[in-house]
Amino acid sequence: MKHTTLLTNHSVIKAIVFLKKIFKCIWINLEKLKTIAIISAIIIGGIWTYQLFIKERKDYPHADIEQRISHIKLSSSMNLLRVEIALNNKGNCLLETNKSTVRIQQILPIIDLSLISQLNTAVVETVRKDDRFVWPLLYERISEIPLEIEPGENEVVDFEFVILSEIEVVRVYSYIGNEKKKDQNGNEIGWPISNYYDFKKDIKERDK
Repeated sequence: MKHTTLLTNHSVIKAIVFLKKIFKCIWINLEKLKTIAIISAIIIGGIWTYQLFIKERKDYPHADIEQRISHIKLSSSMNLLRVEIALNNKGNCLLETNKSTVRIQQILPIIDLSLISQLNTAVVETVRKDDRFVWPLLYERISEIPLEIEPGENEVVDFEFVILSEIEVVRVYSYIGNEKKKDQNGNEIGWPISNYYDFKKDIKERDK
C-alpha cells in the first residue's frame, strides 16, 4: 500500500513538472506572439504614417488654382482687364498665404526687337535652352494681404488692370504663395498658373 502511494505521488509530481513545462512553453510562445504583434503594429503604423503624411503629404495644403480672365471696353483707347484667382483647398489642413502676384505680359503686337530675334532663332533651333520667351512686362501687382482657407473651402482674389486697346493678346501669370512649404533656399513654393488672353477673340465669343 505504501509502495502504491509512493508511485502515485511520483506520478503526480511528474504530471506537475510536465504541466509546468507546457505552461512555460505556452507562455514563451505567447510572449513571442506579443512581440510579433507589437512589431507588426509598428510596421503597420509606419506604413500608415508614410502613406498619410509623406506620400500623400497630408500635413501640407493641397490646392486647385483657377484663373478667370475677362474684360470690358472703357473707351476707344482703353480696356479694363479683370483677373480672378480662384483657390480651392482640397487638403486636410489650413491653407495660409501672405502673397498673391499677378503679371501681365504683352504678346501681340510684337514690338520688342530682341524678342523678334528670339522668335526667329527658335524657328530654326531644334533644341532651345530656355523654356519660355521673354515677353515684355506691362504690369505686376503684388498683394500681401493674409489669406486663410479652411479644408474644403474656396477663396477668390481679384485684380483689375487698365490695358490700352491697341494691345491684342496678353499673357496673364498668377501666383499664390504657400506659407507651409519652402525650397532648400528658404523660398516659398506656391501655386502658379498662366493663360493667354485674346481681347478680340473674347469679344467675338461674347457677340455670338
